[in-house]
Amino acid sequence: MFEGVHDDLFVRALVLDDEKTQLVIIGSDLMAIHGNMAQLVREEIKRQTGIPTGHILVSCAHNHSAPSYYQKELRGEKDAPLKKLLVDQFVEAAVEAFQNRVPALAGFKAGELRGASGNRQQGNDDVIDPQVGVLRVTRREDRKPIAILFNFTAHPVILGSKNLLLSGEYPGAAARAVENLMGGVAIFTQGACGDVTIHRNGDPFQEIERVGRTLAGEVIKTAGFIRGSEMLTLSAASRSLRLAPRSVPELQQAQAALEKGQAALERTKENGANPQIQRGLKQKLRLLQANVRVAESVESDILQPPNVTDADVQVLRIGDLVLVAIPGEIFVEYALELRHRIRQAAELSTVLVGYANGYVGYIVTPRAIETGGYEASVRRVHVNSGRRMTETAMELLGEIVQTDEVKRPQSRGALGM
Repeated sequence: MFEGVHDDLFVRALVLDDEKTQLVIIGSDLMAIHGNMAQLVREEIKRQTGIPTGHILVSCAHNHSAPSYYQKELRGEKDAPLKKLLVDQFVEAAVEAFQNRVPALAGFKAGELRGASGNRQQGNDDVIDPQVGVLRVTRREDRKPIAILFNFTAHPVILGSKNLLLSGEYPGAAARAVENLMGGVAIFTQGACGDVTIHRNGDPFQEIERVGRTLAGEVIKTAGFIRGSEMLTLSAASRSLRLAPRSVPELQQAQAALEKGQAALERTKENGANPQIQRGLKQKLRLLQANVRVAESVESDILQPPNVTDADVQVLRIGDLVLVAIPGEIFVEYALELRHRIRQAAELSTVLVGYANGYVGYIVTPRAIETGGYEASVRRVHVNSGRRMTETAMELLGEIVQTDEVKRPQSRGALGM
């Protein structure tokens, strides 16, 4: 429960239109929203604008100092006023952007920010995504900024779990800095930060400003090198997947595995093993302990066995940029793989947008199941979910590229916010 407001929270929207295809991209300072709520937003935007729901991307920054609505579905109508407020705000931002479209130029370029993030699951700064993806949209007539859509990958957790003040965290600080210097609307989208955290040191409220300004600096620098075009291909494709639940071992099996893991850790301590080996075993132990808790809850009927989960994978194309929208906390390895594969397959740049169009929890790699850790211990979906999502994204890209070849030559359209 929050007790006050440190800085305001926002929802921001961008509408792109080439007179044939329209796309809506919404970024918010929220933590996450449920898939049902995202669908309500998309359907209402469609009702008011005519834009297909599959062309509408609704995302959250995964800001831990803001409200969420991904578990509220279990609380009946208790939180109905909050749900209505959030839906209305998302829709209002998108409809306002739709109604204020003007002829525009747009272009994408990728910058890079290293030293700001680290892989919390692997304990190093090697497996991260340092890309700062920037889409700049300006008015055609005077080149004044309409919108800066930017993406970076790192958990917004600088303020910590004890913070009771609402804040946009470092993404909010970055957006403010970009808007103050460049004008227009700055829209942040989160990347594949399932296992990536943000580095911080010192007073938390000073840190969100420092990190935000640092990120904003790279956004502004990158935006300065973008040459906009009015001849951009706009396309969209999406597919709903039914993800299998995580497996829950029998209680006896889970307890035996935990005892084995505890014994292995004790042996390494007695033998004076490398601290890194001990750390790895502690990570694994966390997963084994979680398995026992879940198995106990299922056996005693306190908890229902995990069920199948619906997830919407979406791909948007904006010129030479591809946005891949994933509804959860996917591990960064999948984003790095997708970027490489999409570059090879279609010579297009890629930005992965996490926490988009819903929330299915952590989407871990098979390696994480073996090494353990918090993310693997609390996941909801099967370990093959990340692979299914990435392969679906590649299939959707293939459909888009094939369709775009048929659509040419391009029309001169109005890109607007």
